[in-house]
Amino acid sequence: MKPILAVVAMTTMLAATGHALADGDLSRANVIDVGIEMGSSSDGMYLKPDSYEFVTGQAYRLVLTNVDEIKHELALNEMGERIFTRKIEASDAEGNLIVEVKGTITEVEVGPGKTVEWFIVPVQTTEGPVEITCELPGHYEAGMHASVIIK
Repeated sequence: MKPILAVVAMTTMLAATGHALADGDLSRANVIDVGIEMGSSSDGMYLKPDSYEFVTGQAYRLVLTNVDEIKHELALNEMGERIFTRKIEASDAEGNLIVEVKGTITEVEVGPGKTVEWFIVPVQTTEGPVEITCELPGHYEAGMHASVIIK
């Protein structure tokens, strides 16, 4: 009988404190938008801006916008090992959700003229800058890379 009472007491306690636990969810609080433009110019290809700084525990929405007529991708490389991905979303022109992807993701391909939102929370600092890149053939060499520091 005592084990049943203990389970009932624990269940009641968890139910009563559920809201308090949700208030502490840092992955959904104060999300900061960070725009990352992917494109090309007469000087080559680029990720704009070419450097980023993130803080552990802060939630971010990376807004990946491909302004080009060809596809590009964003590979996080070492940064991918130091973040928690909440989800990735893509919507149509009217704002209707097309897809939501959850789980461990280290690379996203973005079609020509499209935008994708990547929701992350950095969980580990870097010991200096690391690179995010476009790994499509020739794109890195044409200039599609940027540096990232996580504090």
